[in-house]
Amino acid sequence: MLSDAEVQTAVRSGLMEIDPMSDKYLQPASYDLRVGAEAYLSGTDSKIDVANRGLVVIDPGEFAVVATLERVHCGPQIAGQIGLCSPYARQGLVLLSGPQIDPGFDGVLIVRLTNLAPRRVTLAFEAPFLTAQFFKLNQPVAHPYKGSRQGQTGLGARDIEELSNPESPTLGGMVKSLASLARDVGELKTSVKWMAWALGIGVPVALVVVGVVAALR
Repeated sequence: MLSDAEVQTAVRSGLMEIDPMSDKYLQPASYDLRVGAEAYLSGTDSKIDVANRGLVVIDPGEFAVVATLERVHCGPQIAGQIGLCSPYARQGLVLLSGPQIDPGFDGVLIVRLTNLAPRRVTLAFEAPFLTAQFFKLNQPVAHPYKGSRQGQTGLGARDIEELSNPESPTLGGMVKSLASLARDVGELKTSVKWMAWALGIGVPVALVVVGVVAALR
């Protein structure tokens, strides 16, 4: 695993690239990647312009696809591994994407997240949310990465299609349905309490009125 100084050396020597890069986000043995300009939430119709809106709000049970601000390039002798920054993990956010950045990869990272907490989690534009560790291999790989994600600059149609038409109810949808049901049950309980109170007051009053009328006769 590369230390902070070794990451800087690898970047200066051209073994890897992080663009844009700032020492502010360099950790002792990792580099923090930030929330980029594009995101997508399950159940919505289009991408979110995070740069314009300023944040992404992930509801309980909802899935999100988020692009990193930084473009990462690992040379044939460098591999990477990503994880979620601990403040978001403690809030209940879970990273669903594969952890490895292959040697030869070049592009922004597109990651999937889901919120398992009972409350909303907010990702602000340019906020650090992923931490990347880098490793130097003993020798360059024979076949650097050349897959479909090579050179990606943002969310593609595939990233959206995979979440836009779920074949079964999503966890987020079920959570919202249960929350709505809980509200309905709560309102019903309130109505029953008012009815019981009204009957408790109304019946004795009615009996008194009947008694008074009978006495007057």
